[in-house]
Amino acid sequence: MRGTTPMNMGACIGFRETLAANRPGATNNDYYPLNQYVGKNFFEDENYRAALERFDGGYQISTDFIEWMQEYCDNEREHARNFIAYAEKWTTRIKHQSSLVSYHTTKRAQLDVVRIPKQLAHLKESNCNEIQRVIDKYRNYVNETYINERFRPGRKHRRTSEFKKLFKTAHASLSEVADQLETLRTLEKKAREALHTAESACEILQLDPSTTEKQLARANEVQNKKRATLEDIQGKLVDTKATYKVAQKTYRKKAIEIFNQCQTVEEERLDHIRETLLDFIQAMYTPKYSNELNQIFESLTTKITTQQNSFDDLLFWAKAYGIENKLTKPLTLTSNNDNYDSDSIVESRTHRKSIDHETEKHDRRQSIVEHEADDEEASAAISTTTPAKTKVKRTKPITNTDKKNTNTTEPSTIHNTVLNQV
Repeated sequence: MRGTTPMNMGACIGFRETLAANRPGATNNDYYPLNQYVGKNFFEDENYRAALERFDGGYQISTDFIEWMQEYCDNEREHARNFIAYAEKWTTRIKHQSSLVSYHTTKRAQLDVVRIPKQLAHLKESNCNEIQRVIDKYRNYVNETYINERFRPGRKHRRTSEFKKLFKTAHASLSEVADQLETLRTLEKKAREALHTAESACEILQLDPSTTEKQLARANEVQNKKRATLEDIQGKLVDTKATYKVAQKTYRKKAIEIFNQCQTVEEERLDHIRETLLDFIQAMYTPKYSNELNQIFESLTTKITTQQNSFDDLLFWAKAYGIENKLTKPLTLTSNNDNYDSDSIVESRTHRKSIDHETEKHDRRQSIVEHEADDEEASAAISTTTPAKTKVKRTKPITNTDKKNTNTTEPSTIHNTVLNQV
């Protein structure tokens, strides 16, 4: 609003809302603080004070804005502290679970997930520090812009006194003419009343038969003086009105120049709010925060996918409780100092790689399949050389070696099938 068009305060944003707030029957939800300058012309009387009150009123808006941002930041910090307490509570609880059912890589995976809130808390705390820097920056700007008043509590804009002096100086000439105009209007009113009294006295004397010529002449003389006085005042009133219009134009021109300077200062305040809002939003969810958040969950997903091994857990459990596994080579168990199972059995890890175990299982399956295929071929050969109605029963003598092989292979096949299902 830097043009030279006269500013009517009724055209400002908020006029419609203010009227709605003060309409009859308005509820508490419709309440707005009363604006005493609504609908008044900025260039009349001392309505320029609206611009000064806008300056000083910005402090309350700024403190509300700071309080809102600070409360958000404090809530986020409290949330981070609750995350840490939550993670510690469940970490302790999972560590104290029964080692009979909670063990090895699965337990580690559970603990890794349970500790996620603690990582999120550290990330959120770092984010709160960024937000606090935005708040502190804006608070410093507000403290520099608004200074303490000398004789009353509160703060005012550091340039309020400067603009108040400019407006008062510009308005002084107009104010002087306005005072003269008001004085003349008062005198005119009194002169009219005096003339009316004189005219009434003349009329009474004229209707009285006992009135002498001398009395009537004196009454007419007084009436003429009162009329002359009134006409003189009216003449001065006309001249003063013309002077007032000239002074008003001069004041309007100066007031617009001063007001444009006020607009520049006010624009600075509004721009600071805009910049702070953008900085605050960016601090709430920065690309850095987003990348670190994604990294936490991607790293955890990869870790669980590669390190949690149910088959390894089952072997670990079986060996820990002294169950011999005849399908695999003897497992070499080593002491594990990890704090995940400090209160449970000593964990052991096999040195044999998983790929070796899978290869062994594949070879074992292949051997069984080939053996079954040989039996089918032999049965097919017998069926082709024997008539359909003749059934020949072949018995193969079972040697001690076959018995030994039968006893060793059959349990292995069954146990291997169970492990493959797991």
